[in-house]
Amino acid sequence: MRFALFIVSVALLFSCKKEEPEIIQPGVIENHTFTSTVLIDGHDFDGTIIRNCIFEDINGDGLQIRDVNNLCIEDCIFRNISEDGIRFRNSGSSNGVKISNSQFYNIAENGILAPENHINTVIKGNIMVNIATSNTSSLAGAPHHGIYFQGENVTITENEIRGVVNADGNCVSIRTYGTISKNILNNATDHGISYFSDHPGYSEELLIENNFIYDNGKRAINLDSNGDPNNHIGNANIRFNTLLSDDHSTIGIQDDLTGVTFDLSANIFIRTDGGSTYIFTALPYNEEQNLTGSGDMGFSDFVNRDFHLFSISSAVNAAIGVTNFPDSDIDGDTREASGLDVGADEI
Repeated sequence: MRFALFIVSVALLFSCKKEEPEIIQPGVIENHTFTSTVLIDGHDFDGTIIRNCIFEDINGDGLQIRDVNNLCIEDCIFRNISEDGIRFRNSGSSNGVKISNSQFYNIAENGILAPENHINTVIKGNIMVNIATSNTSSLAGAPHHGIYFQGENVTITENEIRGVVNADGNCVSIRTYGTISKNILNNATDHGISYFSDHPGYSEELLIENNFIYDNGKRAINLDSNGDPNNHIGNANIRFNTLLSDDHSTIGIQDDLTGVTFDLSANIFIRTDGGSTYIFTALPYNEEQNLTGSGDMGFSDFVNRDFHLFSISSAVNAAIGVTNFPDSDIDGDTREASGLDVGADEI
């Protein structure tokens, strides 16, 4: 009987063992289904395109990236993956990788994870649903996120991330500088966007604009420091966003994030609990033509969180006079100085 139990235990052990990464050839890789981890490794893969592929039911990461430039991942599906959907390897680097128009479902750890030696990455037009479903790492103080990025000059734009499940998970966790724009971010257990300065910010700008961020566990946007001012970004420019929270301020700036310029302009801040603190910080900041409230400001469908504006909204034309504004809104509609609306949508 003991021998039989031993055989069963060994069988279970090997059935849970991760498979070795699958190494594929450079060029155009399309219309494949992968059920084990794929490794893109080395500059022979520079310029490779991975298109219309499915990564599913994988015990481990879906796709790993190391030492490759200008890799393009587009129109792919990542689902039912026991670790990260896409992981940039810590042991290598990359420059100019683009991940676009792909879908991520039921990912146990991070949707996309990248350490600081991966730079100039573009993450555009992706959908992530039910991410960070494993709480094991959170319990050890290392939560997972929708997008967890440490590399400099990242562009995160036009993505929809909803449902980051593990404790303290954020839709976007950024650790350096870049641009976060035109995203819809909701239902993370912690914040919609979280900046934490445990990697170099090179005194550069973190630009957060034209986002709908709502119904996350804490704040829409939270900015924090690891205590080392040498890592800090130079300025945080938070403009033309529509931000909603419940019983927390919509924006939090922690007091040890010193030496940073904070510009907050033409945002909509909503606290559904009726609280009056929309920006929580003791640090100085520049504020221009933000709107605050506790509910519907003339949105298309506030109950169902459609924050596009009706013509009767108090946000319409309320940003006229702001000189530092994006060229377009969350939908790509043009913004003009003569008719600027507050928030992410331009009517």
